[in-house]
Amino acid sequence: MATRAQLTEDLAEWMPFTELADDELAAIAQTISSEPQPLDDDHTSGKRKRIASEDPMALWRRMSGAYLDELLRGESLGRHHGRPSCAACGEILTENAESRAFRCVDCGPFLQCEECLRNRHEQLPLHSVQKVWTGFWRQCTLFSPSVSQTSIGLGMVYQLGHHGFPCPHPDPRLRRMVVLDAGGVFKVDIRFCACSHSLRHKHMHLSQLLDNAWTLKVVGNMNAHDFVGSLERLSNATFTEQLPDRYKAFGRMSRQYDFLMRAKRAGRGHAMDGLATTPAGGLAVRCWACPDPERNLPDGWENADPSKSYIYSLMLALDANFRLKNRLRANERQDPALGNGLGYFVETNEYKEHLRHYVAEEDVSTCIAFAALMQKETRLTTGLRVSGVGGCVCARHGIVRPLGLGDLQKGERYANMDWVFLNAVGGLGVRRLVISYDIACQWKQRIRERATKLSKNSVIVTKLDDYALQFALPVWHAVAHESSCQAANSLTHAVGVGRTDGEGIERTWAILNPIGFSTKEMGEGNRHDTIEDKIDHVNFEKNVKQGNTLARKMLIALAERETQINEFAEVDDSLESSLREQWQRQVNAWNADNTSPNPYVSTAKHAGPSEAQILAELKKAELEQLRSGRGNELAAGRTTAAAFIKGALQLEDQQRRIRFESSGQTTLTAERSSQLDELRVSVLKKLHTLQMHQMVFMPGVEELRAAEEERRDVDAAPAPAEVAKLWLPSDLSMEQREAVCRPTLVETEAQLRLGQCSDTLAKIRGHLHAKTHLIDTRNANAVGQNSSTRFGTLIGRVGDQARRQATKYREARAALRASQARAALGKLGSSKRARNEPSLTKKVVPVSWIWFAGGEANKEELHDSVRVQWTKSLARRDRWIEEVHLLREEMRRVIKSIEVLRGEWKEREDARTEVDEELAAGLMAYAKRQSFVYGEVEKAFRGIWSASTVAAIRRSCR
Repeated sequence: MATRAQLTEDLAEWMPFTELADDELAAIAQTISSEPQPLDDDHTSGKRKRIASEDPMALWRRMSGAYLDELLRGESLGRHHGRPSCAACGEILTENAESRAFRCVDCGPFLQCEECLRNRHEQLPLHSVQKVWTGFWRQCTLFSPSVSQTSIGLGMVYQLGHHGFPCPHPDPRLRRMVVLDAGGVFKVDIRFCACSHSLRHKHMHLSQLLDNAWTLKVVGNMNAHDFVGSLERLSNATFTEQLPDRYKAFGRMSRQYDFLMRAKRAGRGHAMDGLATTPAGGLAVRCWACPDPERNLPDGWENADPSKSYIYSLMLALDANFRLKNRLRANERQDPALGNGLGYFVETNEYKEHLRHYVAEEDVSTCIAFAALMQKETRLTTGLRVSGVGGCVCARHGIVRPLGLGDLQKGERYANMDWVFLNAVGGLGVRRLVISYDIACQWKQRIRERATKLSKNSVIVTKLDDYALQFALPVWHAVAHESSCQAANSLTHAVGVGRTDGEGIERTWAILNPIGFSTKEMGEGNRHDTIEDKIDHVNFEKNVKQGNTLARKMLIALAERETQINEFAEVDDSLESSLREQWQRQVNAWNADNTSPNPYVSTAKHAGPSEAQILAELKKAELEQLRSGRGNELAAGRTTAAAFIKGALQLEDQQRRIRFESSGQTTLTAERSSQLDELRVSVLKKLHTLQMHQMVFMPGVEELRAAEEERRDVDAAPAPAEVAKLWLPSDLSMEQREAVCRPTLVETEAQLRLGQCSDTLAKIRGHLHAKTHLIDTRNANAVGQNSSTRFGTLIGRVGDQARRQATKYREARAALRASQARAALGKLGSSKRARNEPSLTKKVVPVSWIWFAGGEANKEELHDSVRVQWTKSLARRDRWIEEVHLLREEMRRVIKSIEVLRGEWKEREDARTEVDEELAAGLMAYAKRQSFVYGEVEKAFRGIWSASTVAAIRRSCR
């Protein structure tokens, strides 16, 4: 086996994936999505030319009658109807018992005589045989039929014990064995080998059947009950015969076989006493692209230049999934997992012992987050042993970490998530961890203190003092947090994370959720084994698809990097050097300490109190009410009226964002279209949570929703996520508000809408300031088509942002008007004609009222607006540069990981010496096969990444 140093030297000069050559290829790259699934056509993208292949059924419909005739033709002798004969020996066949015609479905549609059929099936006992009987094909069995069977049997006996060779000492007694195979459930007459000392079983399995069952389980989410039921229907669809019930036996066999196959793939069979000595997490499939000092990092990585050391960071994503629940059962029995603590679930006994000493942590919330934080202690758990699972995956690739899952008993508690997180890190020897978590703003507080207490447990090998920690909010979930919280925990502006969005764990949950329907009713151990089988498949499939996935991401990153570099250069060249240095110092200070003033946030004057200020006042008032005993509007102890309305406004903003980006007013790349689809799913989930809270603050609104649903056309599709009605107080008539809204709820919404309008006006002014600056710079400095085009793109982007904020302002103002908040409206915008429209008698257009709301704009406000655009442009440029570097390093690590795997399998060829000759041969053959398979994967990856850019784009567009 090559040493790690030799492998590093071999890869040192290799540069995967050539650069894009020109603007045309960059434009093509923008049509590619980093997601491997093909994108559906967007219904808003306009008409396009249709071709015949898009309706493949059109031609078939016209010929469907001919196909039906062919199916019916096969019900008789077909072309042999006039003179049927055996295809093997040529014997003429009739309906007489001496010369009956047989046909085997598995062999083919040709005819066979009885002698040829017997000879052919001496070693094929599980084929489905039919025969001619009174003018139609009638079921026939190779063996003797049972008393209840209406089929005819040939009385064959299958000899066991010598792999098809004759047995010198056959047992004279005949036995009947039930065999499950891909073709159904069979009753086979067998004769045991008397020279064998093996056990006499009454049922058996074939590995092909169990392989099929495993594939259908991990790909199609089929459970054992449905699989066995399918086999029974293949055997007798009319249920005229009582088949032996082998559901429980098959369930046990398949579970044992799947576990053994996981151990086999992990190489445990090649270690002496391999199963007993398997380390924690030793059966898990690890991510090939994530940094692992023992497998894929170059020598001396610890001494890398600080400006480049981020490429060796491990990025993780944490989250809880409440779909993978498990019910308590009256007939509960002990059912430990076959590989407890060896795969993806943490070791059960230590985990439960840890939770027994858990004391509910005090809610230290300083931010109004969404459902996970609101309900982390209060998830409905009646009748459940497990309310969900907490998980940890690598944030960039979505692969579940070894020991990265743990059952949740009462919602998403810190005790559960801390244990899962520390086990998932597993003491890995990297220096920096980036953790994305949708409640990171709260969870990170005192995490080191909690981890120190847990490290006293011998199971926990992770010492957080050995790591630099960076916490962040996932991109889509961040909008549910307060502005100050978003600014301090933004992944978009975090240094060294590239374009990581932190939402990879949601994609993993989407794959795992369908299996929850079957695991909900399972025993504890069976459930763990089933989920781990599914994850094992998902992890492996993601690994072997890294070739195409990383290639697509690299194409996008290379194109975007060049675009962002050029756009930032245009903005940067327009600044005075002193101003540039001042703003760069602000960015550097914030990168070093995010409690410093945030350079990405505008400090411009507002037209009135900001939304954050109003929210703080409302929270303070609600707290006073609680202390005085007058506060009765808490949603079962989870959230307040202000938090409820705030959450609804954040959800409304996400809907607005989707509507704007999918409206056709902006250029939508394939990558962005895929991201919007994910955002729609996120909106629908949060909408469900919002509706649950509405039953507390707006009792009776569910009847209004139901009434509107009744009026909806049943043939019409449900409303898309971006236009789904939220049923806020401003959406209701005055009579409806009085009937369903809690006291003060309407006023709470009105006050927050007022702050929303104030914030939006400030943003509009900032965007218009920045747009004016860019236009002036373009007019003064732009020379040539390329420069003018880049400026046009920048100006258009800022203009789009201004239009989106203007839409938000109009909608918020309309909600205020609907809430009858007339007093607030007067503060936000004059309705006088002379202040808003051009004069009919003067040639000079009056200045719009937006420039006077909150005070007249000045030079500082102009600089502030340009600063925000400059810092955001700088962040976009830097993140895309980082993304290219990260992807290059991930490609190198993937190749290196495969090289190490090949070397490990090479070493395993003769790792066990004290075994018999047959086992030694099997061990060597399997190790050679695994080494060959990984070699082919490596060859394929190198081919993809070394291809020309045109070939890479063509492959990615398939």
